[in-house]
Amino acid sequence: MSSPQQKTASPALDTLIQRSALPSPALSEAQAHALLQTHYGLDGDLSALGSQQDLNFRVDAPQGRFVLKACHGSYAQVELQAQHAALVYLREQGLPVPAVQAAQSGETLLAVDIDGQPLRVRLLDYIDGQPVTRLKHLPPRLMAELGRLCARLDKALVDFDHPGLERTLQWDPRHAQALIAHLLPVLQDAAQRARIEQATRLASERLAPLADQLPTQAVHLDITDDNTVWARDEQRQWQLQGVIDFGDLSRTWRIADLSVTCAALLHHAEGDPLRILPAVSAYQALNPLTEAELRALWPLVLNRAAVLVLSSAQQLAVDPDNHYTRDNVAHEWEIFDTATAVPFALMEAAILQAAGLPVDAAELTDCAP
Repeated sequence: MSSPQQKTASPALDTLIQRSALPSPALSEAQAHALLQTHYGLDGDLSALGSQQDLNFRVDAPQGRFVLKACHGSYAQVELQAQHAALVYLREQGLPVPAVQAAQSGETLLAVDIDGQPLRVRLLDYIDGQPVTRLKHLPPRLMAELGRLCARLDKALVDFDHPGLERTLQWDPRHAQALIAHLLPVLQDAAQRARIEQATRLASERLAPLADQLPTQAVHLDITDDNTVWARDEQRQWQLQGVIDFGDLSRTWRIADLSVTCAALLHHAEGDPLRILPAVSAYQALNPLTEAELRALWPLVLNRAAVLVLSSAQQLAVDPDNHYTRDNVAHEWEIFDTATAVPFALMEAAILQAAGLPVDAAELTDCAP
């Protein structure tokens, strides 16, 4: 196994590693104020918002609330344009996503240089509310609501196309095995490495015969408790306000979208992965998945959990002051621990049943962890 510092053999893997190893851009509040005033004619209070590899500020201005987003100038312009096009496309279909604000020049995507650091900058509407990431318990209704939202976006995006969807992304599950193998050495604990190796090897074996049967389309690929915004109504019930952060938008397996959502929900499952099944049922009711996709779901969830753990370890190695990433480490390990808490065959059968498909009792005899 190569170390993260050795040259990789595949150009695609090289791209994955280069992207996964980028620290967040450097942009001070004073520089952010100057960008807002120069390009948008805005002035207001700034609040830093967390991100693993981008830099985001909430802007409270007399004209309203916005999010100033800055990413590395090496990010392809066409990828960011695809995100903007998807936001317009989804808003036209009534989905609760933010609008992109044009600069005074009329541009929606700016290329700027800050102290010799090339950045790409844009301004989006801010959706009021809060994520539910830090809620320990999510009731079945909210689990189902996230699954339903995932289905709504996938149904809406099925006919969406853009050149910027074709990208090599570390979060694309089609690249998970290569990325996991490459990043494993970043974990110093041998027992942790062994657990991830064993679990993802089994996931790979389960996924391999299914991969060619999985339909592809444009997907958000990050519909999680972090990237959905909620507010309590008069009865103190959480209601969805919107979905944000289209930074992982790409064309990949359709089932990848639900796998990301289910992995995030494991953080709220209190150790019992069966608690995420309302999300599967809700998705299937609105946007039915094939049997191959449903069987692929749990291997993808497990790989996603491993990639989360390893990517955070890698990010902290290159950006140790990234508090957003550091704060997420514990609950990413909780996701992995919960994903491996029950036999693989049991979860696969439970997913099929939750989706309304019959399960052969003989399948339950295979209960390898």
